[in-house]
Amino acid sequence: MKVARTRVPKQCEFDAMVGANLQYIRKFRKLSMAKVGEQVPFTFQQLQKYEKGRNTISAYKLTKLCGIYKVNIADIVNETFIENHQKSLTPPLEEIKDNLKKDGIDWRDTVLPASPDNDIEDETIEMMDKEHFERQLRK
Repeated sequence: MKVARTRVPKQCEFDAMVGANLQYIRKFRKLSMAKVGEQVPFTFQQLQKYEKGRNTISAYKLTKLCGIYKVNIADIVNETFIENHQKSLTPPLEEIKDNLKKDGIDWRDTVLPASPDNDIEDETIEMMDKEHFERQLRK
């Protein structure tokens, strides 16, 4: 007799997180589902189910995808993968400011048009930069 397999809530959460990480890195690498589907032993529809967290991906298939995406499997199963990846792509704001200062450039002149009321807080600039970066990733 065959026993029905069910996923527990924690497994569903894990599958959704892994799926989100897979989708993020696929889009970051600018690969279509169809193109990835040609390189792995499953269809793009199955890939879509993995990315949405509807199905649990096997270790073998996850290893294949990690090879295509050129990412470590340990990173993909990490909850903070997307956040860590984005941080690794952009240097800290303070580092940018320091480099501009060394070159004798006021960082506000590079971000905002010159005007007497350029008293925008650093947090606002960071928020604007983050929003811009996220929009670029969605493209």
